[in-house]
Amino acid sequence: MTRLLMLQLFVCLAVAPVAAKGITIVKDGVPAAYIALPSDRTPSMRLGAEEIQRFIHEISGATVTIIDGNVPGDPKEQESLRRSASIIVYADSKLGEEEFRIRTERNSIVISGGGKRGALYGCYALLEEVLGVRWYNTRVTKVPKAATITVPTLNIRQKPAFEYREPFWTEAFDASWAARNRTNGNSQRLTDAQGGRMVYYPFVHTFSQLVPPDKYFAGHPEYFSMIGGKRVADKQLCLTNPDVLKIAVEQVKTWVREHPEATIFSVSQNDTDGNCQCPVCKAVETEEGAPSGVLLRFVNDVAEEVGKEYPNILIDTLAYQWSEKPPTLVKPRANVRIRIAPISACFGHGLDGCDANKSALANLKAWAKITDQLYVWHYCTNFANYLQPLPDLDELAADIPLFKKTGVVGLFYEGAYAPGGGGEMAELKAWLTAKLMLNPSLKAKPLISEYLDGVYGPAAPMVKEWLDLLHAGPRADRKMEVRIYDPPTAAYLADATLDKGIGLFNDAEKSAAGNPPVLEEVDRARLALEYVLCMRRGATYVPSGATEPIGKTLAAKIRLYGITQIREGEPVSEFLKRIGE
Repeated sequence: MTRLLMLQLFVCLAVAPVAAKGITIVKDGVPAAYIALPSDRTPSMRLGAEEIQRFIHEISGATVTIIDGNVPGDPKEQESLRRSASIIVYADSKLGEEEFRIRTERNSIVISGGGKRGALYGCYALLEEVLGVRWYNTRVTKVPKAATITVPTLNIRQKPAFEYREPFWTEAFDASWAARNRTNGNSQRLTDAQGGRMVYYPFVHTFSQLVPPDKYFAGHPEYFSMIGGKRVADKQLCLTNPDVLKIAVEQVKTWVREHPEATIFSVSQNDTDGNCQCPVCKAVETEEGAPSGVLLRFVNDVAEEVGKEYPNILIDTLAYQWSEKPPTLVKPRANVRIRIAPISACFGHGLDGCDANKSALANLKAWAKITDQLYVWHYCTNFANYLQPLPDLDELAADIPLFKKTGVVGLFYEGAYAPGGGGEMAELKAWLTAKLMLNPSLKAKPLISEYLDGVYGPAAPMVKEWLDLLHAGPRADRKMEVRIYDPPTAAYLADATLDKGIGLFNDAEKSAAGNPPVLEEVDRARLALEYVLCMRRGATYVPSGATEPIGKTLAAKIRLYGITQIREGEPVSEFLKRIGE
């Protein structure tokens, strides 16, 4: 649709250039503009218009009208529209997937976007980056208040820095939060009206689904890993066996037919060791210089065969544990996505920030040299102790820009993902990663401060000091390692830090007194300290300022907030038994 046709369609004939002071949408609480959609608008464009309408109302109390593809027939209404400013939302095929433009043209604010989500993202960018709305978590939204809303001259063109963006926290799965913060991951519950998402099937660790041991092992043990001269059913596949390739190809094709909503299909190792050591696999491994060479040759063969029938489908695999080091000869096909997962990294520092991360950084750079479509699977929680602090904010700030610079095109950050959520600083980390995945040139410290101020209000200085205390050790000592399975005795959780934390949270609660929503946010943040105190000093320990044992307090809050796991995969009831609750 041409610009001229759009103007005619909406009877939006501009009468004057934009004044230096901008375009007024609302004047003294009265609408001074309308929102226009084309007749071929998509559900996500309609949602974008409704979101603008909703939040303009929350800001000013005024309800702007949405003209949804139909111009009013009444001449007086048409004349009124001609005099009004407008916000026009439409699709532009010249823009890339998720790309958008926001520009002022005479008396109109024009939002155009590419693909399923571009125009919607432009609507959210207008609200967030121009009007100052923020969606920090599912409980806290920042909406400025103003009786008059005037938009300055704009000429914005943006596209997310990464094509795939998934903060994998329970709290980030919420569809509205995910859409508004412009994430598009597989686990975000985004609907078609929200522009959908990037859909995997299955998500990861699929060897046992490709060639199920209970179906094949008894009759064909040669399909499975040889370890110590014997075939075993509970490890990996024999990736040089031609029958395994045929079975895997047919299974992936079946998945494609059964799951038309998916665009990425996982052909990836089981979450264990035990890559095949048979003579043929070992020969390929030796030739390639790494076990990943055996894996990638197999995945490439699957992708080649599937691609003949389904050329738009991507095949995903992992560079993880035994396959993290890249091969020396084979390269990923164009329809193959590698997801490197440096699980053994130190998370107190960026990959280029300490000696413990030299190997992970070398692997990242080596993979980036042989593919321009590299994804990263990274980690941002303690999987043995979901409530325990993991001082990784510096790592997030350093690595997301590093990934972009290195050529990574997709990011997955794995946090606490069990029903009920509740992982330490889950929502701060989800929001921060979402912002940096959109634009890694943003500075993390101001973002963190903004979140803390927006969520904790008068208690923000105390929460910030607590986070700084947790990060003090790794910041001062580049040899202090932070791992994702650290126990509560980790060096960065010194007794002095815990004692200082008790006082800080006592002060935070005092500052939030009389403000129940803020008090709840402080209460949730305090769980991390209470968990470590319980683990270190026992369930009967009574902190300064408290009136009951820490174990009882901790158990009550876990139940109140619906937390279902403290340790990955373990029901919370097991933890409560251990502390006598």
